Amino acid sequence: MSPSGDTPTILQPGQKIKPNVSLLLAQKLVEEHYGLKVESLKELNSYDDNNFYVKAKGSNGNVEKYVFKVLNSMDSKKTGYVEAQNAAMFLLNSKGINCPVPVKTIQGKTFLLVEIENKQIVSESLSTRSKHIIRLLTFVEGQIMPEVHTTPKLLVKVGKYLAELEEILKEAACAALDNHTSLWILSNFLELERFTYVIKDQPERFSLVSSVLEAYKNRVLPILPQLEKGVHHGDFNEQNIIVRPSTADPTEYDVYGVIDFGDIQSEAYVFDLAATIVYMMLECIKDGVNLDPFFGAQCVLQGYSSVRNVPATELEVLRILVASRLSQSLVIGTYTYSLDPGNEYLLTTGKTGWTLLDRLWNEKSNEEMMKCWVEAVSQSQPNRSA
Repeated sequence: MSPSGDTPTILQPGQKIKPNVSLLLAQKLVEEHYGLKVESLKELNSYDDNNFYVKAKGSNGNVEKYVFKVLNSMDSKKTGYVEAQNAAMFLLNSKGINCPVPVKTIQGKTFLLVEIENKQIVSESLSTRSKHIIRLLTFVEGQIMPEVHTTPKLLVKVGKYLAELEEILKEAACAALDNHTSLWILSNFLELERFTYVIKDQPERFSLVSSVLEAYKNRVLPILPQLEKGVHHGDFNEQNIIVRPSTADPTEYDVYGVIDFGDIQSEAYVFDLAATIVYMMLECIKDGVNLDPFFGAQCVLQGYSSVRNVPATELEVLRILVASRLSQSLVIGTYTYSLDPGNEYLLTTGKTGWTLLDRLWNEKSNEEMMKCWVEAVSQSQPNRSA
């Protein structure tokens, strides 16, 4: 199928798309299709896919580390989009960015579509068969951001790195990314209304999210066509940012790489910025860190705007978009947990996210938030002209 041939689809309430791949089946698929001998394998956290950390021995006898991914049934229909993800990873890798790249199968393919039998929990005698894309990716060594102490300097580096990725990804533009859509893309934020029933028994949270939806409808929706678009990562969160000790300052960390391109998109750049600000604000209030999340947001914007000029139009709606992305994460996390109870990873954002959303929406006025953004951008000006 050509990269432009995917049919746009968005997750529907009640739709179950996550595969049910056991460790044994994952090992079988890796060994059968990649010609490797698996030495160890464990499942990783995931929303809608199955991801596995793999150590395997190749024909040369060396043991290497990989991530084996089994895509959900919906994304597995988007072969053009998967090709675009692969192309973006190869592009970034060629430009010196530390990121995963696909490993070719025995047949020389960067991904395969395989049929998988999914046993039903209620009865082993009941099963469904569905087709899923499988991929084996190289493993990027390093610590993820939650494993280190968050500092203002690191947050500035995160913002700068994000904008640098966007600059390189201009070369990854293609029809498949132009046509791609999902529930997570902020241009589809109003689709969240169909999922808010999962928090209807929590009136304060329901009212908060409803208020954000209304603000998006009134202030963001009318200007969507005016926002500058381009290819971007789409989910540059703390779990996807690889860091390592700074060579310049042993008390600090540098951004070393990026993983997980499952949400790459060709949409408004400010969506990418808003998503990153959300997760960095959450990093400011995690256990052991005592940073003002609004200051943390300024740090990210300062680093980002040292590379890309952020127009006033984007700054005026940035607070709404940050709140929109946080609302997405909280509501979709709650919804997905209702389908996959016991997967505590889905509730990670909710531990501090609801409090942050309330602060983000009610603690400062629009004028005060705009002052924060303008101050951050002004501090980055010398960096951009240097």
